Amino acid sequence: MSADLDLSAMGPAVSEAATLIVDSLGLAAVAGDGFDLWAPDGADVSDLLTKGARSWSAPLLGPLGPCGEIALVLASGANVPGEGRVASGLAGCAAALSGVCGADHVGDMQRAEPSALVDSRPGQQAYAVPLVNKDGRTGLVVVISSSEMAAELPHLEPSPGPATGPRSIAALADVEMTVSVELGRTKIAIKDLLNVHNGAVVQLDRPVSHPVDIFVNSTLIARGEVVVVDEHFAVRVTELLTGD
Repeated sequence: MSADLDLSAMGPAVSEAATLIVDSLGLAAVAGDGFDLWAPDGADVSDLLTKGARSWSAPLLGPLGPCGEIALVLASGANVPGEGRVASGLAGCAAALSGVCGADHVGDMQRAEPSALVDSRPGQQAYAVPLVNKDGRTGLVVVISSSEMAAELPHLEPSPGPATGPRSIAALADVEMTVSVELGRTKIAIKDLLNVHNGAVVQLDRPVSHPVDIFVNSTLIARGEVVVVDEHFAVRVTELLTGD
């Protein structure tokens, strides 16, 4: 599989992943024109890797194991969401990237060094899509794929198998899923944590006017506002998030 073929297939997938991330994190930006990050005459991304830039990455995992990596870089001064939302945003890109290297899910996210993304790696390709707002480039979504792994993946066709009738969602009606609501997050030094006592107040990173995040099985699916129903906390859904 040639590098040109790899990148031509990666372009639309990475652009779709970048759009999903922008929508999931509520970033004030749009996906720009993508490019080969490691091309000798590739686009200059030094403006995104200056001091203060933040970056996160997560492995792309498929049936044969790790097959690539997805990374998000936000330039200095960009609005940075909570890391839980970033992890959910990256995880939500798995379906869009399935054709890149056979990935079917995204592994655990970790903080990364932005400048490390520009160093080419043998046997791999890197495609980058800038996140652009009215002031210019504010971020970068990078997908790194192993061309060797992609070449080994068979082009599978559906097995003829026995004919089956239409499947109904009713078959899953009794499956239980965990719903959790995140009010916000914060970081606290151990010395301060030891001083926490009854009545202490721990300030979170989210203002009171900001909607809370609603997760189903650790996947961000909606946002809403906290209400009280019959003396119990509840959440009124104000925004459903989809992968469209």
